[in-house]
Amino acid sequence: SNVVKMKYEEIQNDYQTYWSVVKDDASPPALIANCMRNIIEYFFNFVQKKDFNNVFQKPALSGDMYQAFSRYMNRESHSLGQNIFDIKEFDYSIFKDGLRLLFEECGYSDHYKVMIK
Repeated sequence: SNVVKMKYEEIQNDYQTYWSVVKDDASPPALIANCMRNIIEYFFNFVQKKDFNNVFQKPALSGDMYQAFSRYMNRESHSLGQNIFDIKEFDYSIFKDGLRLLFEECGYSDHYKVMIK
């Protein structure tokens, strides 16, 4: 290993790092799922004092798209390997779009746009 000199502006906190992983198409699927889950947990717990599962309890978020997105993150970020169905075959752009839709539906599209740049 080696030490690399960094400017102050280059240092990221955990939340910013999660967004960096989600934006990187080369990130492994399970890592993307875990980072999406952490983004939702960090943001909505801080802003709305809601845990992950309660974020999806709003009537507007009860559609199949949001529920599939929620199940994807639960399965991929906390999987015990017990599922026969391999969700890794899905198109991850759909689930990245799910993250965007979640922020938009909850009224935080501006935050999403800043973080996804």
